[in-house]
Amino acid sequence: MAQGEQMTAAEKDPAQSGESQQSGEENRTHRRRSVLWPAVLTVGRHEFNCQIWNMSLGGARIRVDLPLEHGSSVTLSIAGRDAVPAEVVWHRGDALGVAFRVPPHTIKRMFADRLHVLGLDDEV
Repeated sequence: MAQGEQMTAAEKDPAQSGESQQSGEENRTHRRRSVLWPAVLTVGRHEFNCQIWNMSLGGARIRVDLPLEHGSSVTLSIAGRDAVPAEVVWHRGDALGVAFRVPPHTIKRMFADRLHVLGLDDEV
């Protein structure tokens, strides 16, 4: 890193990057599980089809060809579930990471029928 540059949140905390890094796994607040779910990402009044690659009770890694800045407000909609307000915490290529703006117990309630499949039934 060049002098004067600041680290992003994802660089400071590998858990935020959505990348599988040995050193970052133990730093995660919530376990992240691989999924492959179609979803819709809403940014302002615009909707974009996307795919959720993995998720946890605190956020998700999404595949979408849309360069969004860190801190952008978005809404993630999954068929049959409530829309989830979120914030972009990193962006790299055609992937971005979002942190949910609702507490983990809200996500747990939304996915109550899938928690055992996701391995998230014993969290929070």
